[in-house]
Amino acid sequence: MKLHLSSFNTFVTFLFAVSFLASCSGCLNDDNLIGENCFDGELNNGEELIDCGGTICDPCDPCENDLWDALLGEQWVDCGGECGPCDPSFNGQLDPGELGIDCGCDGCPACPELCGDGLPNGFEEGVDCGGPNCDPCPTCTDGEMNGSEIGVDCGGSDCDACPTTGDCTNGLQDGDELYIDCGGSSCEACEGAIAWKANGQQFYGDATTSAMMDGTSIAIAGVSVTTAQIGFIIAEPATGWVNGVVIPMNLATAPGTAGAYESIGAAVTYATSNGGNITMELTYIVSGAGGYVTGTFSGNMQSTAGAGVTISQGNFAIPIN
Repeated sequence: MKLHLSSFNTFVTFLFAVSFLASCSGCLNDDNLIGENCFDGELNNGEELIDCGGTICDPCDPCENDLWDALLGEQWVDCGGECGPCDPSFNGQLDPGELGIDCGCDGCPACPELCGDGLPNGFEEGVDCGGPNCDPCPTCTDGEMNGSEIGVDCGGSDCDACPTTGDCTNGLQDGDELYIDCGGSSCEACEGAIAWKANGQQFYGDATTSAMMDGTSIAIAGVSVTTAQIGFIIAEPATGWVNGVVIPMNLATAPGTAGAYESIGAAVTYATSNGGNITMELTYIVSGAGGYVTGTFSGNMQSTAGAGVTISQGNFAIPIN
């Protein structure tokens, strides 16, 4: 068997090349290695996806980012709009068998459980409500004014009309509301509040607030979380309980009408029976237990030692018990 010279030379060249590469396999080091780049098939350089995105590489193709870019017109993840067409089941509608729009069915992706995205997805029982993760869906029997209701469990797009013409959301006292948007047969119960300033310091009845009907008089009281207290006993005026009645409270006032203020920590008690003058106006009143009273007050009171306190910007709105 003869070996042609040309074939022999080719074979020798091949062996030399193999030997050279083998001998130089350790020549590469940290000084001559090719650095990270946008063509190495690795996720590096702060890339968003392999070899794209970040501050160095070209932007990633939004049709290949495994995200649903609805703002770019995609119907679903990486399809629709400027991307390739979606599978026919991805139609932007809630179809039979789907837990949410285009998700949660055989062959569909799992639904993200987003309780604020305006879509019925995940295990929601309605749009953004119900299921194990979202707030309960409003119903017409839950005893709360929610959903599109204009009263408690009535009105709006889903519930029966409210039993009155009242709308508990309009800032008006209408229907059979006890006061503005509260009480009556449709609205939430009215809450009580009282506030005042004593020598310029602001206080609220944020510990307790009450209005009690005692015979023909109304006792109003408020205690702040700082323990300051204010209270009034209002005898029925000669005009009767009418809106807008002005009631003076001082030593010359008819018996049964008085005001008192107790400073923080009960250090000093001031009262109109010691001197001073408080003027109260009842802006709205439905007298008797179950009624409601609102008003304003201001003036001054004195202690038994003759010290005074100035009461200003007083106001209240309280259910009567």
